[in-house]
Amino acid sequence: MLRRPLAVLLGPDLVSDADFDQLAKIPIQIVFGDKIEFNTPSPIFGVEVWRIVVQRARQFAEAVNSRGGDVEILFLPEIGIYGNTHFAFSDLNNVEVADQLSVWLKRKRLDEYGGDHEGK
Repeated sequence: MLRRPLAVLLGPDLVSDADFDQLAKIPIQIVFGDKIEFNTPSPIFGVEVWRIVVQRARQFAEAVNSRGGDVEILFLPEIGIYGNTHFAFSDLNNVEVADQLSVWLKRKRLDEYGGDHEGK
């Protein structure tokens, strides 16, 4: 069996500059639950995956923001919300998590309905 480091398997997808610059036009929030080890590599597959995913999310945010974008990373434990898996919107405290999304949407002025009210 071919074994490749997770960092390689979870490497970035390369896209054109034009496609990447489109991300700078879209406010993006990335949400993480708890129990993520940020610094210490782990021999445990699942633990190591999330450590690398957080690194990649930070790299993504930095890259988009350096092009004038608006990417924020929200770590739920940093705002006092605990007990979440990687499906934070499906966990038992999903309303509390959704409330945070509502706050972000309001702050970005994305909570106003902009569609056709007549359903056309």
